[in-house]
Amino acid sequence: MKAVGLILDANNISDLVLLAKQAEEANFDSVWATELYRTSFQQLSAVAHSTQKIKLGTAVALAFVRSPLITSLTALDVDEISNGRLILGLGTGAKRTNEMWHGLNHGKPVTRIKECIELIRLMTSGVHLGNPLSYKGEYYDISTKGYHRAFKPFRDRIPIYLAGVGSNMISAAGEVADGYLGHVVCSLRYIREVAYKSIAKGLQNSGRARDNFKSCSIITCAISENKKEALEAARATIAFYATVKTYQPPFKLHGFENEVEKVRAAFLNRDIKKMIKSVSDDMVNTFAVVGSASECRNKIDEYREYIDLPILSAPHYYLDFQEVKGFQDAILDTFGQ
Repeated sequence: MKAVGLILDANNISDLVLLAKQAEEANFDSVWATELYRTSFQQLSAVAHSTQKIKLGTAVALAFVRSPLITSLTALDVDEISNGRLILGLGTGAKRTNEMWHGLNHGKPVTRIKECIELIRLMTSGVHLGNPLSYKGEYYDISTKGYHRAFKPFRDRIPIYLAGVGSNMISAAGEVADGYLGHVVCSLRYIREVAYKSIAKGLQNSGRARDNFKSCSIITCAISENKKEALEAARATIAFYATVKTYQPPFKLHGFENEVEKVRAAFLNRDIKKMIKSVSDDMVNTFAVVGSASECRNKIDEYREYIDLPILSAPHYYLDFQEVKGFQDAILDTFGQ
């Protein structure tokens, strides 16, 4: 079986755990918990007790809204709970949400995330040794003098994957992280022309080999023999992400600026139907994989030329959870073994 991951999404935690168990039984490589309506670490803690071998990833945990120490301790706990299966996927979050929802200064995200990852590395590997850590950067001025975690980490190094859309953030992943996490709006062309090259640049800057780095991307996947049904389901998810300015580069690359403006105008007027309708079939086929099982398998194989792990997500925004579950079942049946 070719490696594939699955985004966890369910109406309640019990169903989320069941979905993860189904993914493990279908021999999926990994399951990934998002962080918007729930916290990613808590979801994975629940999943860890009901699974044995499948890897557990955060996609993504918000790096700036937690201190590096709290992120480190939480990661260490989940890694221990899961017997060393955690992949710590980190993202900066969007400027608007960081500042409006969390009340923090977004700053220069590339500089800040590099410092944050450096600190997390130092903390996860050394907080049990009792050696004080002193760090002074542009965004973090930290001393852990007097702090000693009484427990050894389950393993010496927890893999950290960095999410990004802009070329500078993707290059940062190649410089300081163990892997890259592409966003839903990172189309195949965007991955090929922007992400792939930016990762190579980051790896070159850090003097690392490509073999020691894992490239992944989340892909909306709507499998159905009814192509119209699949298009409509995926259309709503694309509409949701078109409202976020942080994700503008891929839309701009494909020349969808006019469509995006219509989506955003409808969103500001709280006209969800018009917002979804403003997403063209061309946009859906660009940013999502839709169609029959064989069509979707073939399309995902095209991504594999540029990424090591496709992480599949059923369409979910503005959909009933039963409809979401139907698309999840189709993913499990199509890509499972």
